[in-house]
Amino acid sequence: MLIYSAKSKTVSKKENISLPTFNDEIAWIHFPPTDSGEFEHFINNLNIHPLALKGLQEFSDIPKIDVFKNEAIISLIAIQQDYSRVKVTILIGHNYVVSKVEKDLSLAKNLEKPFIENPVRMSHVGMILFHLLDQIISQDLEMIDQISDEIQSLEKKVFKDPFENKIARNVYRWKATLHELRQTIEAQEDVMETISSDTFPFTNEESGYFIKSLNNNYARVINALDTFKESLNSIFNLQMTLKADHSNTIMKTLTLVSVIFLPMTFLAGLYGMNFEFIPELKWDFGYFYALSLMLIIGISIALYFRKKGWWGTKNDE
Repeated sequence: MLIYSAKSKTVSKKENISLPTFNDEIAWIHFPPTDSGEFEHFINNLNIHPLALKGLQEFSDIPKIDVFKNEAIISLIAIQQDYSRVKVTILIGHNYVVSKVEKDLSLAKNLEKPFIENPVRMSHVGMILFHLLDQIISQDLEMIDQISDEIQSLEKKVFKDPFENKIARNVYRWKATLHELRQTIEAQEDVMETISSDTFPFTNEESGYFIKSLNNNYARVINALDTFKESLNSIFNLQMTLKADHSNTIMKTLTLVSVIFLPMTFLAGLYGMNFEFIPELKWDFGYFYALSLMLIIGISIALYFRKKGWWGTKNDE
């Protein structure tokens, strides 16, 4: 628990958890998942709206905000590096902010030291809320960079082995993941618009400017997710195109080889006929003549295909 004193302009850490006793104090109380017993004891002594109390006790599955007369309940979702969702609940009053997380997000570890070293960050509940939101959105931005690297790697795999069936499955899995992430971030953006509005009673002019700046980050995340979905469609279409090109190349090669061996097969069939009088059959060099004829015809056809550019590199001389 951190207490900011407007009188001394300092931030102190206290072990005993309670709401501020003086009007010039602002408190930030954070409950990690391991402090469930202490959390239950704390909320039983709160004098807040019953719906706010219920919202503080239960994590919401979707981002939302409920504003009451003396407090507001904010439900957010932080995205982890493995793309799992961590629910966050924030209770904000006129001189306190209470945060609770479903899983450890290291909020206390990341914010306690900056708050103590720079007390102005706790000079208003709106400023505390801003830094909490900033920590959550920063993880979303890291997620976007990570997804970008994953999709680029997937695109490289398409060129390396377009016949790999795992690529199509990965594209489908990523599209489902991006759809879920976009729904979460879009709902969170709506919450941010409410918080950043001038009618929100728990921010002042200065903290309002900071919170409004976070809206751009959410817009960036949503645009990136939309771009990723388009990229996945392009990767899938690219794989289908490369598969078709490779299949066409294989079929063309087989066709050309068949055309080369077709006259050889004709000659073999011609001299294999059971007629009594075939001049070359009794010729001492007939066997070598037939092989040479087949070889010359095959090479001639292959060179003709090469000159036309149907096989290998076209001769531009």
